Amino acid sequence: MTSASTSFSIPETMRDEIDVLVDSGEYSSRSDVMRDAFRTFLRKNPEKRIRITVELYKSKDISLMRAAELAEMDLENYKEELKERGINIETREGGEEEKEEVEKRL
Repeated sequence: MTSASTSFSIPETMRDEIDVLVDSGEYSSRSDVMRDAFRTFLRKNPEKRIRITVELYKSKDISLMRAAELAEMDLENYKEELKERGINIETREGGEEEKEEVEKRL
């Protein structure tokens, strides 16, 4: 996984709270706090997680199988979700997508 730097503004009190978590040793950096906060946000907001995966799938940044995995859905339910959103499902011939996914895991 590659990393990219992003900056954004937060209230000073929130920054101070994040610094307390880092200074106490609970997290190693502000970035770790923010990554954990975003993962928690997505866990508590599955619709947003699905929306993200749909957009990544539509833009061909991730495969169908990877999108379903990130959405925390089985493949058939994810396909149904795409159909309900009016999104065409593109599959590669001969199970190439599945082969690629298996190879990535090995």
